Amino acid sequence: MICTKVFLIYAFIFFINYIYILVMNSRQIEIFHAVMKKGTVTEAAARLGISQPAVTTSLKQMEASLGFNLFHRAGGRLHPTAQAQVLLNEAVRIQDSLTVFKNLAERLKQDLTAHLRVATPPVFSHDLIPDTIATFSKENKNCLIDATTQHHDAILKDIANTAGTNNLGITFGVDDTPGLGSIHIGSSNIMALIPRDLALANKETIHPADFASQTMVGTFTGEPLGNAVEALLESSGVSANYIARVQNHSVAANLASKGVGTAIVDSITAAYALRYFNKKSFKVRPIEGTEALPVTAVYSYEHPLNKNAKRFIDIFRSCFRAQ
Repeated sequence: MICTKVFLIYAFIFFINYIYILVMNSRQIEIFHAVMKKGTVTEAAARLGISQPAVTTSLKQMEASLGFNLFHRAGGRLHPTAQAQVLLNEAVRIQDSLTVFKNLAERLKQDLTAHLRVATPPVFSHDLIPDTIATFSKENKNCLIDATTQHHDAILKDIANTAGTNNLGITFGVDDTPGLGSIHIGSSNIMALIPRDLALANKETIHPADFASQTMVGTFTGEPLGNAVEALLESSGVSANYIARVQNHSVAANLASKGVGTAIVDSITAAYALRYFNKKSFKVRPIEGTEALPVTAVYSYEHPLNKNAKRFIDIFRSCFRAQ
C-alpha cells in the first residue's frame, strides 16, 4: 500500500513536470510563430500581450536549445534563417493543434461527450459527411467533430486499436472484426459507369458477361467494393481487362467520365459523378445479379457509443437515404 502511494506521488510529480515543460515549449513556439508572422519583436509582443524583453529572452532560449540561430537582426527587423523557414510549417501545425486542444478543453468543462472523431471512406466526404455535420451542428453546438477520410482497412484497424484516434467509423461492408460492433445504416447498389461512346452504354441493363470485352477501370481488392466486383466477375467467368486500378471510388468514376474505361462503382459514387462530372460523357447502368453493398457504422466494444455518436449515425442515415 505504501509503495503504491509512493509510486503515485512520483507519477504525479513527473506528470506536473512534463506539463510544465510542454507548456514552456509551446509558449516558445507561439512566440517564434508570432515573430515569424510579424517580423519585429515589437509587433510580436503587442500581438501576444507580453513585453518585448520577454519575446527576446524566449527567442534566445529557443536558439540556445536548438543550437542554431533563428533570425539575423538587421535594420530593426528580424530576418529568418533558412532553418527558421523550415521550422515555420511545423510551428503552424503545432499552433493549430494547440488551438484545437484549448477549444476542446473548454468544451470538456461542460460535457465529457463533447468530442466526436469520425472516419469514413473518401466517397462519403463529398456530400454525406458535410450534410450530416451541418445538421448535427445545428442541434449540438458544443460538440467538436473531427472528420477524417480513410480507407476501409485503416478505419477498422484504428477503431479496433484501443489507442486509436477514432470513436466511430462509417464504411462499406461488414467485417467480422474481433472487438468491433456494427450498426446497419443502409445499402448501396453496384452500378456500371460506361463511357457514352461505347456500344455497351446503349444497353439499359448490363450483365456481368458484358464486361468480358471491355476496357475496365477497377478498384482495389481488399476493399469491399473491389472484393464484390471481383466475386461478381469471377462467378460469371469474366477475366477483366483493367487499364487502371485505383483505391478511390470517385477516381474510378472520374476516369470513366473521361473515357478511359468502364468502371463499376457504388451508387453513392454514381450519384456524385452525375452531379459533378460531365454527365454527357457517360451513362450509369444497373448490373444484373449484383448484391447491394451494406453501409455500416462501426465502433469498439471497449468504447460504447455515446449520445452524440448515436445521433450522428441517425443523421447520417437520413442523409444517406436522401441521396
